[in-house]
Amino acid sequence: MYRLLYGFLLGLTVASATAQTVPTGLSVTYPSSRAVFQRENDNTSTIYLSGTYFQPVDSIQARLVVEVNGQGLNTNWTTIRRNPQGGVFQGAINGTGGWYRLEVQGFQGGRVIAQDVVRKVGIGEVFIITGQSNAQGFLEYSSIGASDDRVNCVSYDNREAHSLADPPAPTFEQLSAQSIIGPRGYGAWCWGRLGDLLAQQYNIPILFINTAWGGSTIQNWIESFDDGFTKSVYFDGFFPKGMPYANLRIALRYYASLQGLRAILWHQGESDNLQNSNTVRATYKRQMEQLVAKTRTDTQRYPAWMLARASRNSDPDPTCFAQCGNNADCINRCPRIFRTNDQVTGGQTDVINTFSNNVYAGPFTDPIQPNRLDGVHFQGDGLIQLANAWYQSMSPTFFAAALPLLPQPQPTVTVECVNNNSVTLRLPPTGFQSYLWSNGQTGSTITVSQPGQYQAKLKNAIGNTFLSPTVNIQLPVQPATPTISLARNGTAVADNQQQICADSVLTLVANVGTQSSAQWSNGINNTVLRVANAGQYTVQAVNTYGCRSNTSSAIGLTVRPRLATPTIEQVGIYSIQATLPGFPNNEQFDWRRGSVFLNNQNGPVAKALISGTYTARAKALFTLPNGNALTCYSGFSNEVLFTSSESAQIVSIYPNPSVNGYIAVETIEDLQNADLTIQSITGQVLYSEKIPSFNARRLIPVANFASGQYIVRVRSEGFDVARRVFITR
Repeated sequence: MYRLLYGFLLGLTVASATAQTVPTGLSVTYPSSRAVFQRENDNTSTIYLSGTYFQPVDSIQARLVVEVNGQGLNTNWTTIRRNPQGGVFQGAINGTGGWYRLEVQGFQGGRVIAQDVVRKVGIGEVFIITGQSNAQGFLEYSSIGASDDRVNCVSYDNREAHSLADPPAPTFEQLSAQSIIGPRGYGAWCWGRLGDLLAQQYNIPILFINTAWGGSTIQNWIESFDDGFTKSVYFDGFFPKGMPYANLRIALRYYASLQGLRAILWHQGESDNLQNSNTVRATYKRQMEQLVAKTRTDTQRYPAWMLARASRNSDPDPTCFAQCGNNADCINRCPRIFRTNDQVTGGQTDVINTFSNNVYAGPFTDPIQPNRLDGVHFQGDGLIQLANAWYQSMSPTFFAAALPLLPQPQPTVTVECVNNNSVTLRLPPTGFQSYLWSNGQTGSTITVSQPGQYQAKLKNAIGNTFLSPTVNIQLPVQPATPTISLARNGTAVADNQQQICADSVLTLVANVGTQSSAQWSNGINNTVLRVANAGQYTVQAVNTYGCRSNTSSAIGLTVRPRLATPTIEQVGIYSIQATLPGFPNNEQFDWRRGSVFLNNQNGPVAKALISGTYTARAKALFTLPNGNALTCYSGFSNEVLFTSSESAQIVSIYPNPSVNGYIAVETIEDLQNADLTIQSITGQVLYSEKIPSFNARRLIPVANFASGQYIVRVRSEGFDVARRVFITR
């Protein structure tokens, strides 16, 4: 197997299954390994490709990379499809003659998420071999397999079935000595050697298709047109219906449509030179021209032909034959009397010499290995000579003049989801006469709900065959209902009530399978959603067919109002105060010196003891009914530069005198369980307060005090300080 990832055979019949492994990534389903596409006369061609993808992608790229250095030219990555739909992609890539790895990669969000490779795909020369047994070959006659890896054949055997239907989806193999060159070739014969010579001379891969039929006369080919019957000259019976011509017609309409074609190689004439035959040159010419014209009528294309001049045959020595009677073994041992027929070869030459008919001279084979062991067929070195003769005929002039048939593009298939439980596959409704899907259905449109690989064979009005891209249907057709997680919490399902601060965003993650994308209720198509507006958010999974899941549970988002940025100022010897109008939610404050936050300082006034730059931010705590809590922060305030002083008092009281109805008391130390009193000058206690933690400035209202002197006293364990203060009204 040369396919690296998720290889699927084209044309696979739909199978029913109750469970299946869901693939990931992407798979190139066409072309298959060792496919060779006919090049144009400028040594270029187009490779049409298609495949399936199993997870969302937004673009598909392809490139050609040489299998062996020097055997072709690498291409750059080319985007063959943007925003593919329905789980199937198709496109084309242009290249020069060579032997390549076809590399394909799928992108999502600018990142490669899937890739596949098809090894050994070629742009080169495609030939259909036809005629009789010296074209068809024999397995036991020392066939010469190709030594060059680039020489290939169609892997299909129609020798016994004689099917008039299209072959299965094309597969190919390297041309070994024992290969069946589909549909009827027996062994490599001389064609492996010819392929080696061409591959090495022109540095390109070669593909052979063999439709020859041993023992056929030119009359047999004419009489079998349109599935007619024709009688053999070698036995008392008829060829199968439509044969030998039907194989050639099918190959032209099928393989030449898909792969293209350089020429039909014709080697025939020995059966028209039997002892009792009366072949007339003009008759052979007329019938050969009928055959050439029929291939063009049946395809509405203009295939080139290369005709060998061949007539050499033999009969047993008459005396020996008479002595043998009906003993076949005796007859086979009789000496052979060889003969050629210039009426046959002359008719072939006349067709070749017809002006501008895209028919070219192949080898003159009668002089090759003149003493053939069985009187007709080449063996051993004769096969090498035969291959060399074909090669000499295929000069650069031939390749420059012969008009090739180029590969035809695949029909476009579209995939649409129907009611989230089935999928409709659509092919072009016009331009084709018939459609046959791999599940037996006909018509340009089918609807399916069973898993499998679906591909159609299409025929145009002439009968030429086209293969649709393969569509891979996986179950379930409808994706599972997704859940929603918070990005910060992994895959845990989020509570249906969420809140954020006004200057924040909430990152939601849709838990969808790898085969699906996420579509949110606000229209965003992405697995991850960042939201900053209050509201209800839901998500659906959408798979590659376009089918949608049920809607997820909703996430309700509350957005808390933005907090104003406080302003701060120094209001005491070692107190800094933050101002935030309104205090709408009983905000607290974070204080910091430089980048260091101050512990246990959350009020609007902070104690500053160390020199530095101080800032503050407001913070508010919000709680939802389900208990989820959130702290929101304002921006940081302006900076206040504070400078400590060694002369700072251990207790500071200000303003002194007090004229505005309050006094502020600060302690340089943080006191625990402190008592703060205000006494008259005569010792009467007018104000008393127990302070569990005296770690910030205390504001004491004194508007009701009469003007005069008072004593402010602060006491704690190991601490007792009193200061005189004046109150003025």
